[in-house]
Amino acid sequence: MLIGMGGIFVSFILVGVLALWGVKYTKKNIHADRKKKFKAAKNLLLAGIVIAVGYIIFAKKFSHNIDFVISWILLASGCFFASGLAFFIGYYNEKDL
Repeated sequence: MLIGMGGIFVSFILVGVLALWGVKYTKKNIHADRKKKFKAAKNLLLAGIVIAVGYIIFAKKFSHNIDFVISWILLASGCFFASGLAFFIGYYNEKDL
């Protein structure tokens, strides 16, 4: 029980760190070209897709450990959220210019 809660807690922390990294990288490269500006958002989106596809493929094997499944879903949705946040910051700043 405690290990599962620790896994969920680690997922929350990892999602926060990924979101901060995406925002920081996007703000640092806000005046760069589009390819470099949206690199963090693209990588986070790709990580979210890979984690979500892995969840779809392997979820049946881990259905007995609900804490692991919840942390897996949380990590995938957090990557999507962090990617969306980085995309929004880059797009919004691009629209102002």
